[in-house]
Amino acid sequence: MRAYPFEGCLACHRRGRLDLRAMNLHVSDPAYTDRLASFFRGLGQTAHVAGPDEVEVVVPERGAGGAQARTELEIYLRVWGVLYPDAAVEFDRVAD
Repeated sequence: MRAYPFEGCLACHRRGRLDLRAMNLHVSDPAYTDRLASFFRGLGQTAHVAGPDEVEVVVPERGAGGAQARTELEIYLRVWGVLYPDAAVEFDRVAD
């Protein structure tokens, strides 16, 4: 069984930056979890494996930056879907 040492990547960014939220990404096939995290890190995003089928990506919470970040996340997921059609991804926001 794999250990997931992170309390969540949002904790890594909380030092005075309360305008950030983590988005939980759930992969339909857990074999792709590490690849999904690497995919987002390769795009310059902060992403950590949070479970066997879960990746957390940190995005701004409010304002134009938050809306733009969420739009970018959706675009990245469309690209992911083309590259890896067998590994569907759904996402939801982490609550405080």
